[in-house]
Amino acid sequence: MIDLLRDVLAREGACWVREASPSMAPLVRPGDELCLTPVPPARLRAGALVGYRRADRLVVHRVLARRRAFVVTKGDALGDPDPPVAWEDVVGRVVALRTPAGRRVDLAAFPWPLLDRALAVLAVVGARFEPGGPAWKALRAPFHLVARLARGAR
Repeated sequence: MIDLLRDVLAREGACWVREASPSMAPLVRPGDELCLTPVPPARLRAGALVGYRRADRLVVHRVLARRRAFVVTKGDALGDPDPPVAWEDVVGRVVALRTPAGRRVDLAAFPWPLLDRALAVLAVVGARFEPGGPAWKALRAPFHLVARLARGAR
């Protein structure tokens, strides 16, 4: 499956995939479609959403830090960062989000790169607190505000 996705990205330059996990809630929810594009490691910044191979499935999480041999990621809804992801396992960067209601968000356009970087900083800080505790919950508020911006405030 991942190899097929890589082939499509190489041939077409972009590919839409459907999210199945709640690990990136509240911004990305199960049923959302995500547009992946290839990304060279040098162009990947903290805060970007990336798809990477874990076993034989695609995981989409936020980049917290880049290192020479790997990238550190974390799901927005999770308490702890993921194990290091080798660069060769990174499939692509998420550049757009489409909700089941049809709302499309261009995550590569202003203000999203700035918001993504701010959320990455909050994710790093939040990982130091007990998941579900008061400090962790307080740091979740900006994630919910950004999700409301993306999905349209009701």
